[in-house]
Amino acid sequence: MPALLLRAFLATALVLCPVLVSAQSLRVVARVNDEAITDFDLNERIVFAVKSSGLQDTPDMRQRLAPQILRQMIDEKLQVQNAKALGLAPSDGEVAARVSEIEHSAGMAPGTFKAYLHSIGVPFDIAAQQIEASIAWAKIVRRKIRPHVDVSDTEIDDALNRVRKNVGKTEAHVAEIFVPIDRPDQADEARRSADRIVEQIRRGAPFAALAQQFSQGQTARNGGDLGWILPGSLDSALDAAIEKLPLRQVSEPIRTASGWHIVYVIDRRPFATARPDDVRLNLVQMTLALPANATPEETSNAMADAQKAMAAVHRCEDLHAQSRTLKGATSGDLKGVRVGDLRANPQMYEELPKLQVGGTAGPFRVAEGLQVVALCSKEGAGGLPSRQAVAQQILLQKVEAGARRYMRDMRRAATIDIKRPS
Repeated sequence: MPALLLRAFLATALVLCPVLVSAQSLRVVARVNDEAITDFDLNERIVFAVKSSGLQDTPDMRQRLAPQILRQMIDEKLQVQNAKALGLAPSDGEVAARVSEIEHSAGMAPGTFKAYLHSIGVPFDIAAQQIEASIAWAKIVRRKIRPHVDVSDTEIDDALNRVRKNVGKTEAHVAEIFVPIDRPDQADEARRSADRIVEQIRRGAPFAALAQQFSQGQTARNGGDLGWILPGSLDSALDAAIEKLPLRQVSEPIRTASGWHIVYVIDRRPFATARPDDVRLNLVQMTLALPANATPEETSNAMADAQKAMAAVHRCEDLHAQSRTLKGATSGDLKGVRVGDLRANPQMYEELPKLQVGGTAGPFRVAEGLQVVALCSKEGAGGLPSRQAVAQQILLQKVEAGARRYMRDMRRAATIDIKRPS
């Protein structure tokens, strides 16, 4: 049948048989507690995953992705349901804010995300459902996991001791895609999903895009980026794979107790090499209020007050005392300021890292007036991570582990009915 006649036939069939089309497109493929996922939802979600991840768009690819994407949609249903039960349901405003973040990070003009989805044939609601689940899960983790996670001084001391032993070794910037296994009978299917992801990466699909679509780890939202990893920081199987993996290569799926991991080495560097921008500064700042349209005389008087205060500072704490003697002055502590984050103010970026402990710099002209800064201490100048940075890394690892357990428990407690294909 000529192609033109075939298209005409299909068009006529779609017009004359809406009931048939509707029945086919709304077949339930899974029930999650009391909510259904239809094959229309699943197919649209597959299209979204294929288009946004740079995967090859073939019937075979769509068929092979279906089980994994259905599993993700089931998880997302559970997350949204749990968020609603906890009174944490994402608002329309939160979804809109996340869309704005996506547009900003992708370099898109405000309001163009919907147009992009339209251009690839994906309804906005399909993407919005995924965004809603992502927000819901983040809120659940903050409410149910984070308050129960602490990092002790002993844990930080132990981690720092391990860090010191690693001086001279090589650390790796690593990204991962995580496919969980909740029950032993899921291991083979999870492995097949991981194999399909590896296959697509090796065919040229972007790792970060696949991580955002398919990873079940907490790092999925930022493309699976785990940051800089030292030997001994992860599961031994992952450590061994990362050590052997060539730069910018993806691993085979790696089995751990929690699931399958796919890792990608973005970069390597010697550990504990001094990196000036990563040094952390503990500061005290004093601000003298000064309007933007201050007269030269007002500015000169404020400068004189600031310089007089600086001359009286011998320890950073002295700056607090000086602020109390000056009318309209305020002061505050700034903990763990990363030097690289000072680049927005070139004068501060240039002067603050050079201070000796107890020294002062300024006055700097800022929007609020004049600012004087005193250095209390600095961390990481020898290339070692600061205590604060180590504590943060431990915290993230413990939250990640807690979140995986919570997700596993939600799946076990739910009624999930996956229909066989008709």
